[in-house]
Amino acid sequence: MQAELERLRREIKALEQRAQAAEAQAALYQGVFEHLPVPSALYRADGVLADINRRNREMLAVPSKEAMVGKHNMYEDPVAVAGGYTAHFDRVIRSGECVIMAPTPYDTADAGLERAEDRTVWTETRMSRADVGDARYVIGINLDVTDRMRAEKAYQDGAAFVTAIVEHAPSAVYVKDLDGRYALVNRHFERLMGLSREAVLGRAARDVVPSELAERLEQSERQVIATEAPLVMEEQLLLEGRTHYFVTTRFPLLDSRGRLYAVCGISVEVTESRAAEAEAQRLQDEIIRLQEARLRALSTPLLPIARGVVVMPLVGNIDAPRAQQVLETLLDGIVAHQASMVILDVTGVPTIDTQVASALVRTARAVNLLGAQVLVTGIQPAIARALVELGADLGGILVRSTLDSGIAYALARGSGRVSGHARELSSGGDSFDRGLERRSR
Repeated sequence: MQAELERLRREIKALEQRAQAAEAQAALYQGVFEHLPVPSALYRADGVLADINRRNREMLAVPSKEAMVGKHNMYEDPVAVAGGYTAHFDRVIRSGECVIMAPTPYDTADAGLERAEDRTVWTETRMSRADVGDARYVIGINLDVTDRMRAEKAYQDGAAFVTAIVEHAPSAVYVKDLDGRYALVNRHFERLMGLSREAVLGRAARDVVPSELAERLEQSERQVIATEAPLVMEEQLLLEGRTHYFVTTRFPLLDSRGRLYAVCGISVEVTESRAAEAEAQRLQDEIIRLQEARLRALSTPLLPIARGVVVMPLVGNIDAPRAQQVLETLLDGIVAHQASMVILDVTGVPTIDTQVASALVRTARAVNLLGAQVLVTGIQPAIARALVELGADLGGILVRSTLDSGIAYALARGSGRVSGHARELSSGGDSFDRGLERRSR
């Protein structure tokens, strides 16, 4: 009996030791599971959550294990059902294979997790079956890829934003690789060139546009590649029988390491603005022309003072162009007014050179050819000297000292009362020359 009791004590002690070891091992496994750096969960075959570690609770914003263990059932979770978790769970239970799900959003509020914060996380779930005795479990590892998915979405949104800008830009945009093949073109490029992107992408310019144009394009792109600096230039292109003008900016595209991998070109059409500038220039030139004509008219005014009598008072210096204007205005005025007497008043002219003096003499002769007579008034000493030095034939020219006396003579002559004060140089101009000599002295 004593021996039997001793044997039983030894067996009980051994059982206690094994139980302690099992408890220690279970505690070890529980501690390892709890502190795994990846979100992990253990489900029974009926979908009920058997365990969930700390990292998983943090990811789902669940305050405690007790809030979920034994309470959360995957089959009753609408988010798990809609996200495909339950379908993959069934597959793992049946086949025993390991399943890796694509990144999937998980909304904790819609899932009805007790006391969980309202948030959406992205998980990449991996499921595998674990058979423990007669019990069947599924181990799920939920890799938190929320930051990665948000970054990818931000990148995609940014790429979509840039793509939309490029695609809908009112300028032709293209990108070429370093071999000169088109890698990107936008809608405006297609419309401008009359080519679909399918006909352009992957091809060089020489394959889709005339060789002369292709050579110009490739030459500028080679310069950008060689200098790795932007190049801005004006270009013109014949489209549908009309010349279109563009300002094109070509610039290098660099990767994250600063290495050149492509060339981008943006062509802004300036045809309409150039036409507007040309029209503005034309209008400005027209205004200047009208102003010059007005100034010429003011510089050589022709005033009809009586029937058959016109007066041109001149003020200021007279150069060759103005002398020519005097001639043209006088001749046109004689015809327009049917004048027989032209009074040319030079009181306000301080001096003239011999070239201009000669031009004025030629003007007087031209007036005589039209059947009219020239009466010069207000000759200054400097002008008298120039005319004397010129030694020109001054026959047929009348002279009066002042404009008043000249007008009086012309009016008296026109009414049939020829004044005896007039000094007419009717032959050779000798009397006029002597008068000028006296003035010059």
